[in-house]
Amino acid sequence: MAVLAPLPHASNGNVTDEHIPQDTAPTQTENSETGTALRFVQDAIKKSAENHGPSITAIKVLLPATSGYVVRNDIIQRRFLTYQLAENVADFTTVGKKIYTSDYSTETTLLQLLDAAVGAIHLKYLPGVERRLVEYAMTSLEDEVKARLSFSWIVDRPLPRKRLALVDGKAYPAVSTAPLGIYRAARALGIELVVVDHDGHWTENPSAKEWRDEFIACDMTVDDDLPDRIVHALSKSKGPIHCITTYSDKLLPATARAARKMGLHTSPPEAMDICHDKRKTREFTSSDTHMTVSGLVNLKGKIDFLTAPLRYPLIVKPAIGYCSDGVAKVSSQTDLFSAVQRIEERFPGIEIMIEPYILGPEVDANFFLFNGELLWSEINDDFPSSGDISRTGNEYNGQVRDAIPSPSNSFAELSTIMPSLLPEEEISLLTSSLTETLLKLGFKNGLFHLEARVKDSKMEYSVTNKGVELVHARKDLDVTLDPSVFLIEINPRVPGHQEVFAVEYTYGIDYFALHMLAALSPHNAPASQSEDEDNIALKTIVRSLCEPLPPQCQYPSHVVFIPLDRGGTFVGAKPLPEELAQYVVESQVFLEKGEVLKDPEKEGKWPFVAYFVVVARLPGAEGRAQARMMGELVRGAFEYVVD
Repeated sequence: MAVLAPLPHASNGNVTDEHIPQDTAPTQTENSETGTALRFVQDAIKKSAENHGPSITAIKVLLPATSGYVVRNDIIQRRFLTYQLAENVADFTTVGKKIYTSDYSTETTLLQLLDAAVGAIHLKYLPGVERRLVEYAMTSLEDEVKARLSFSWIVDRPLPRKRLALVDGKAYPAVSTAPLGIYRAARALGIELVVVDHDGHWTENPSAKEWRDEFIACDMTVDDDLPDRIVHALSKSKGPIHCITTYSDKLLPATARAARKMGLHTSPPEAMDICHDKRKTREFTSSDTHMTVSGLVNLKGKIDFLTAPLRYPLIVKPAIGYCSDGVAKVSSQTDLFSAVQRIEERFPGIEIMIEPYILGPEVDANFFLFNGELLWSEINDDFPSSGDISRTGNEYNGQVRDAIPSPSNSFAELSTIMPSLLPEEEISLLTSSLTETLLKLGFKNGLFHLEARVKDSKMEYSVTNKGVELVHARKDLDVTLDPSVFLIEINPRVPGHQEVFAVEYTYGIDYFALHMLAALSPHNAPASQSEDEDNIALKTIVRSLCEPLPPQCQYPSHVVFIPLDRGGTFVGAKPLPEELAQYVVESQVFLEKGEVLKDPEKEGKWPFVAYFVVVARLPGAEGRAQARMMGELVRGAFEYVVD
């Protein structure tokens, strides 16, 4: 790598071609990396001069320290998401194209530097023309480059070109931000996506060719025949299918069975079935902690034969469900009967689970397994939902209840903050216990999102002078028992896209990319030299993309969810004040103007109005506190209107 000295500013605010380096080398083409790099420099100078007049334009050009292939062609941009002094960050590499080191000296020209460059960083406007200020900023940038890029992101072998069948292409990007991360990762890795979805899906349109290689229509009705329909649809593909995956909960078992029918790598469909059904999950992990009923009549019959009375509070939920839909906490038999009847009516034919409510901090745990090895894990704090602190329970003090304005009986998420404040020994306990469960189920490859509680934790949620936070448990609570893990559910896929984005901002790890790469794992592959090389390349790239940002570059994140709290017609939402919006890196309002919304209290379902990913400006404990505080300010400032 080398530092390009600050470019001289224009003499006035008017930019002319004579102030901008011109591409005169006859070997440069409009589409070459050199041409792209040159345009980056030209645009930076022009923007600086037009917006700021006499000023210095500071650009750092990045040169490769070794020859090889980049693990993904946007790796520099992704690693510098949280660098606050950057005006713009660019990559100049092409998927599968080898890059080479080159000798350079003080005599090296700008065009020669750009010809070898793999990327560049344009610093934000620095006031005045004080060169010492620029040199200080460039020195700081050099430290950031060393910290963020000191890992093996240039490898000996490229990822082999593969065609991946994506079952369920997700909603149109304007409707949901999730597809942006999925398709961006595929394109950066050079993976050709074959989208399998219903006729008329947005990726079927020819204008969506930039997002996928091929679209194949398929009846996506979730039934016993879906795996066969997926296989039949893929048999019509214009090229080979090397792997199949999905990001959809409902489609995980069917997708795994389709992959097995085609002889492709997949996690065990039987394990998918267990994760898909909460009753089966509970029976696999702790069969003596729950009761399953088919409905209210069945429950009343079972209660008459219990050897010991039920101990409240209890959790009641459909055995198959998503996004906490239908989950309720009850503290009396009357509430229990009402909850079971409501679930029976809303989820006909679905079994109903009744289990103890476990007191303790809840966490989201995200693990990445590759060839049976845990390559990456992170655990974040899932703050109490309003259902946790509802008036029917006594496990949280009144201060916490009053501090979180939300529907009284909802288990919709409110806040997820990373990293967790749990003690290291409890983090280690969660990691070892949950990994053991995944391996016991037969999982070896994939990204897994688990939800759990730490029973008898040394920490509890309480109101501090800075708001709700995890603190050491009060002395009047019984914390003499050793902490233990209570598994809530296993999702053999990435977490919600809001959390995926937050993880990448905080740790530099892209779950969308890892999920796809895990699907490429070899399965019953013949032992040939070329396939051996492909496997080596895959393993190398996977390990590289599991390398987190160093601690000094890890900025804590706070995912703020706004669940609906009343029924009516959605009118709209007001934008956040700029002083808060600057901390928000991703956000979306899910509702459309004129949309009619049912009363969530009556329906027992609390859809999200919006979400915000808030990222701190400081690392470490100070950043964690800042992320929590700024997130709550965003929650308080966000206003929407429902008539």
